[in-house]
Amino acid sequence: MFHSRAIRYYIRLAVLSLVLVVLIIALGIIYPGLLNTIPAVLLTTGFALAAFISLLIFFNGFFSDNKKSVFMTLIALGVKMLLSFVLALLFLLVFKNDSTGSLILFFILYLAFTFYVILTFTGILKKKSD
Repeated sequence: MFHSRAIRYYIRLAVLSLVLVVLIIALGIIYPGLLNTIPAVLLTTGFALAAFISLLIFFNGFFSDNKKSVFMTLIALGVKMLLSFVLALLFLLVFKNDSTGSLILFFILYLAFTFYVILTFTGILKKKSD
């Protein structure tokens, strides 16, 4: 799971998460009425955790067997999507964050982490095919 070549992608994910948390805190300080800072940081942490689990599944399949690689890539994307749906339900229904700023932030974070995961997958698979 924690292959030496995969560690740098985990570190990049952590850096992306920290940058987003710092931006959210800065926005919370500059525009205090825009969004709640603590739920936004928890949302960022949830998306980072979903992306991390997706990367773990992907790298587990990538470094184990060529036949399992494609299947594990699809499973990783599916798990990320399902975890994001659960996070959306928690964020909207349980924590009742239905303000416009919170909803826009949800979609921005979803797209940012999904973009990172897909770029990571395609970059690694492209290197493998060369």
